[in-house]
Amino acid sequence: MTLTESRPSDELTGGCRVTVLSDRCAGCQECLVRCPTGAIGIDPERWVVVADDRACVGCRQCERTCPFSAIKVHGAAITTERRPVRLSHPADLFGDTSEIRRGFASLGEAMAEASRCLNCPDPTCVRGCPAHNNIPAFVEAVAAGDLHGAYGILRATTVMPDVCSRVCDQSTQCEGACSWSLAGAMPVAIGALERFVADSVGTPPLEVDSSMGEGMSIGIVGSGPAGMGAAFELLAAGADVTVYEADDHPGGLLRWGIPDFTLPAAVAERPWSTLLEAGAKLRCGVTISAGSLDDLASRHDAVIVAHGAGVALSLAVPGADLPGVEDATGFLHRAKNALDDGGRLDDLIGRQGQVATVLVLGAGNTAMDVARSAVRLGARAVCVDWMDRRFAPVRPDELAEAESEGVEVRFSTTLTRLEAGEGGRVGHAVLGRTTQKEAGVRPEIIKGAESTVEVDLVIAAMGYRNDPEFVAALPGTPVRKVTDGVADRRWQASGILSDRRSTFAHGRPVGRMALGREVTLADSAHPYRERTWVAGDALAGPSTVVEAMAQGRRAAQAILDHHPRRPAQA
Repeated sequence: MTLTESRPSDELTGGCRVTVLSDRCAGCQECLVRCPTGAIGIDPERWVVVADDRACVGCRQCERTCPFSAIKVHGAAITTERRPVRLSHPADLFGDTSEIRRGFASLGEAMAEASRCLNCPDPTCVRGCPAHNNIPAFVEAVAAGDLHGAYGILRATTVMPDVCSRVCDQSTQCEGACSWSLAGAMPVAIGALERFVADSVGTPPLEVDSSMGEGMSIGIVGSGPAGMGAAFELLAAGADVTVYEADDHPGGLLRWGIPDFTLPAAVAERPWSTLLEAGAKLRCGVTISAGSLDDLASRHDAVIVAHGAGVALSLAVPGADLPGVEDATGFLHRAKNALDDGGRLDDLIGRQGQVATVLVLGAGNTAMDVARSAVRLGARAVCVDWMDRRFAPVRPDELAEAESEGVEVRFSTTLTRLEAGEGGRVGHAVLGRTTQKEAGVRPEIIKGAESTVEVDLVIAAMGYRNDPEFVAALPGTPVRKVTDGVADRRWQASGILSDRRSTFAHGRPVGRMALGREVTLADSAHPYRERTWVAGDALAGPSTVVEAMAQGRRAAQAILDHHPRRPAQA
């Protein structure tokens, strides 16, 4: 086999060496156009690529993008140290709802982190971001100290950078898809940079910058992230927007589903403050049923269905109907109110003077929110999940934070039954042990390995599904986040689908996940019934905040492009 090496190895001064297998190289130059440092060139006589080790930083984009596996990079990536996230854990958590994760302390710190960006010619981080934020451009602006310019770049694709930067799981999205992450190094702290920009610049008023929506009336069902994303886009185009919300306050998940220690109420309320100032009409306490969609469509030129997936997965074990067993939604509502009022959990369940034990079923992000809220209400919290710790879909940082706060998390553990205690309330939980060999394989229960724990409250945080009535009224929903066949050439050539499962992304295939999200983003641009679009959880089932927001914006853009009208006004 013929090899073309960049330079003799004894001349190396850095930590990287690039080897080109010349008999495989077709001279297609996929690597050359994507190399961010100019380390790749072309030999015009043999028409094969050549590399300069001195310019190589080990990002391995050439490896990932080569369709013929003709390039191999040796050595560790050469980059500066990533600025760590600062945490602020109070000594006494009881009643404390202050934000745990803190942003950059200074512009200099943010600029130093931003300077780590390679400004890749074909940025995989943008594909990993559900909103397709122009990450290299906004990071470059931060590196230059231009925060207002950075905010303007973000605002082109996101309407809530202050929220998303706090609640996004960047490790499986933009940061997991960063070239550094795909190369096995620490990615640029994109989320922290986005937060610094948003918090520093503030929230400017929404300005009408288009006349595409003038004369149009749009009804939006749901005031959560998807509804907010759509409302921003439509108001900016001059449309008349009315949002219908079943709750007494707007915001959906942002308001009641994410605790203040992760997303402070003041930050969560900013988007709706901006929308109301811009003229959005909000109708709280109004429930829109699946059967009333036609009536709603008769009152507006177009409708966007953007309600959440609020039907909790049922708990199918003996004793599930005992008093003291509830779902995460109800508990998070109660916990937020109790923390605002300075109450304790034992007061809420009638066990004054005793430390209540809360058993949380599940160990995902919602379960962590439930357990950490319970700790702040003076309770002991235990989470159980039948999956192996290695495969559980929880953010590693949230898991670490929860455990550091005293939450006991038991993986490979499942609930087999609940038993009544004093007064007929739930009092005991019988737990079994499980084993799981691979992430995609269902855990198996180990026979005879049971134990019993005393509990005062059991919270089911195992996930949610869409309302069956809406599913029937909107055939084709929820949409699966998967793709069939061969991926688009642009996605293949970017290298994001090379199945590099980085440690930072906790082993998850960020490329395939990002491509799956593109399916739902594309579907949000198409009506699911006459003049009716769907976005967020209503479209794809439980979704992240940024996914829902992006789908809402896409649905709004489609309405502005198609300009539908009620029959009477056609």
